[in-house]
Amino acid sequence: MKRAVLATRRQPKINGIRRGFAEVLELFANDADSIPFETMEIESGVAATPLSIQELMDGAATRARSAYDAAKTNLPDGDTLLAVGAEGGLWRTDTTAFLQSWVCIYDGSVMHFGSSGAIEIPFALSREVFENGRDLGMVIDRFAEQHDVRSKQGTWGVLTKDLVTREDSFAEAARHALMPFFHSTVYEKDVS
Repeated sequence: MKRAVLATRRQPKINGIRRGFAEVLELFANDADSIPFETMEIESGVAATPLSIQELMDGAATRARSAYDAAKTNLPDGDTLLAVGAEGGLWRTDTTAFLQSWVCIYDGSVMHFGSSGAIEIPFALSREVFENGRDLGMVIDRFAEQHDVRSKQGTWGVLTKDLVTREDSFAEAARHALMPFFHSTVYEKDVS
């Protein structure tokens, strides 16, 4: 039996990842409820607001690897474990900053990554985070004039008027990270 451990206790991440799993399982395994989930709080080892794609991937990978190591000791014989690390943050070009969500899934031997799309953030947010060193979670609360935005719709929801929420971004990233595990006929195929 496959099991999953999510390296987060934040509800939008949990809901999004579970939704991504359900959609992939429905497509490939025809059994959307077959994977039991466990959650745990795991530190990312990166900044509270990662500021590059590499830092986003490193944070997600650290969470996935640490969750796997913590959960494998309680794994029943014959079961397999998929550990999921999720990280949201920013990256920028010379002129523009973007918000993006990343998921890493680790099965004890291989890691696969997936990301959401990216959305341009307003200059005011970019300046506060990149130039003034503030955490996006604190800045978006002030910007949106709301409390604890990251536990609700997230910056994604604020920027898109809830067309895309933080949960949606992690569902997309999880679907992408799961593809190499479930669509192996494509991922193991050679070009001849």
